[in-house]
Amino acid sequence: MNKPALLLAAGGLLALLQQQLLLQRPPRLLELHSSTASSGPAALSLRFSRPMDRASLAARSQLQPSLPHQWLGATNPLRLLLAANQPITGAIQLLISGIDQRGLALRPQRWSWDPRPRLLAVVPKGSGEQLQLLQRDGRWQALTPEFERITAVTPLGDGSGIALASRNDQGERLWLLPLQQSALQRGSQLGSSAVKAGPLRALLPEPLIFTHLSSNQRGDLLVQWSAQALGRSITSFWPRQGNRQQLELEASGPMQLLPDGGALVMPELEGLSLRNLPGRPERRQLLPGSRDLSSFCPVSGRALLVRHWPDFRRSLELVEPGQPPRQLWLGGDAVLSTACDRGGERVWLLVSHWRDAQRSRLLEINRQGRIVRTRDLTGWEVEPGVPMAYDPTRQQLLLTLRQQGRPDAQPVLIPVRDLALQPLAKPVRQALWLPPG
Repeated sequence: MNKPALLLAAGGLLALLQQQLLLQRPPRLLELHSSTASSGPAALSLRFSRPMDRASLAARSQLQPSLPHQWLGATNPLRLLLAANQPITGAIQLLISGIDQRGLALRPQRWSWDPRPRLLAVVPKGSGEQLQLLQRDGRWQALTPEFERITAVTPLGDGSGIALASRNDQGERLWLLPLQQSALQRGSQLGSSAVKAGPLRALLPEPLIFTHLSSNQRGDLLVQWSAQALGRSITSFWPRQGNRQQLELEASGPMQLLPDGGALVMPELEGLSLRNLPGRPERRQLLPGSRDLSSFCPVSGRALLVRHWPDFRRSLELVEPGQPPRQLWLGGDAVLSTACDRGGERVWLLVSHWRDAQRSRLLEINRQGRIVRTRDLTGWEVEPGVPMAYDPTRQQLLLTLRQQGRPDAQPVLIPVRDLALQPLAKPVRQALWLPPG
């Protein structure tokens, strides 16, 4: 054989050898992400180097404590979904093990997984206010310097940072606080690590008259703002990956990004409209009537609206794709805030008597509009402008309440199993959840 033929044959043998080596290479776990779930408290997304045998993963993988769960997907990627109606009380120890479709075993991996959000609070400090975080070990950690006043706080939905606005004599300033955190730790680092804050940076250089903030689970940030020199409202959009964009939208009130991304809800004079974000085809869907967006449900496309009637009554409505709004409640009380579990199977409504702000009640309502449980909040005052928040991992609500006769408000946890009040001994002006990274 001549030399070119020998080289060609050697190359073919080398390629065949490499192919055989690759075929014998065991599968690898390439990506592991913790994410929110619409039908359960939390989920994991897994991507492998080879198509996997899902049944073997389900049989060989372990959770400690042994929480009911299921594996979803065909071969790759796969999803581990915790079953609904089970609160998560601590970090979950996870062993991932199984075989691929060739019968080769995945090298077992151990992880610590803690999908619970952390408690974030605006705390009185000296003559001003400070943003603080409750770590897993019970310590309160200062995240920002002391501001004269913190007027708005919105965690980015992916847990990568916190957008906030502060006010002094010169006006409002808009800031972004980067965070380092992860709900997952490798087996050699069992236990949840502390959240680490990066340097605070200004998002806009000029002092502002007002700001309204919104974020989604992707970590995008939407800001409605007006500078003293401009006098008009501007809408700025910071995508998680990309540069700031200005949106040519004129709303009659606060806009909200959809949790799963790609669109926003915008109040207009004619009603509420759904608009696509830049990068997607233009779309405008209008729901007419005098309505306010109150809160989103975990299932995509579900939300709670408050409708205002000509006789000054208000109603709570559940909206679902392709369906007319479903009325869940109608009354003369003021609606303070709402929260929603999954697709609206359970809804919590915080109302106050319009003549007596101290007569507040927390109602639990099912999809059929029946009140299944009530908690009277006599002796407590709801901190104005602070919404109710729901934690599906621990199945509890978070309210910021002020006990009558006390100068400071405090965070109050409310397990949804019985709506019992569990106050925390921490003076705050606002309490909210920080999503896990």
